[in-house]
Amino acid sequence: MKILISDVDGTLIHHDQNISDENIRYMKELQKQGHQIALCTGRNRFEMQWILDAIDFPYDYLILNNGAQIVDKNHHVLYEKYLDGDVGKAVLDYLSNFEELAFFYSDGKVSYGYENGHCMERMTKEQKPQDGMLCDRYQLSSCFEIISFHQKNYEMDITRPCFEYIEKHWKEQLSIYYNLHCVDIVAKGCSKGNALLWLCQYLGVKDDDVYAIGDSYNDLSMLEKARNSYTFDYAHQDIKLLITQHVHYVYEVIQEMLGGKI
Repeated sequence: MKILISDVDGTLIHHDQNISDENIRYMKELQKQGHQIALCTGRNRFEMQWILDAIDFPYDYLILNNGAQIVDKNHHVLYEKYLDGDVGKAVLDYLSNFEELAFFYSDGKVSYGYENGHCMERMTKEQKPQDGMLCDRYQLSSCFEIISFHQKNYEMDITRPCFEYIEKHWKEQLSIYYNLHCVDIVAKGCSKGNALLWLCQYLGVKDDDVYAIGDSYNDLSMLEKARNSYTFDYAHQDIKLLITQHVHYVYEVIQEMLGGKI
């Protein structure tokens, strides 16, 4: 058995949530021939459900929260790790000082965020504004799955110093991922790469049978740990220099996996 571990945003889908019909067709064929697929994302389960409601993805496992949670296709939790509640609250208190930032958190039971001066509910795609202060909500959480933030204009002149401050003060307790436009924060030791290793060991997949594809910095740990790793011709040059196999579409990787047997 082989396994494809694929990033979601920017890899399988784009900002308009379109996905290539060929990607879907080849993913279904991969499963039909007895292989498996894990979708690997920085999204939490609430946000990933927005995607699954819109697109009929073929998949067997979800790697969520940049590797902090792994669930099967029935959404049974196989692995999860939370960041400490007091540390998470301290980080959110710090982020609250910056009006230019949009940020959110998920504790596994609820997900709320701050954007455009409002507390936003993020359990559904509508993201409805809520009465009251965000701090009153996250103070009720005993632990956190993920915290994420970005500038409202998607620049990095404020995001970068915030990332550096958080890394300086809490790097011993947190794993912090600096991406093209945002920063994701999860429990120490969690990464897409470590989740790949855990899942493949759990399934008994041989190293030569692991294929991974992604397009951004938070995918690098996953791509560097997979024996067969791919990125895109349009990926950032930093990523292409490290990951030397480049494609245009995910289905090209599946073609390699199947050896033309389709």
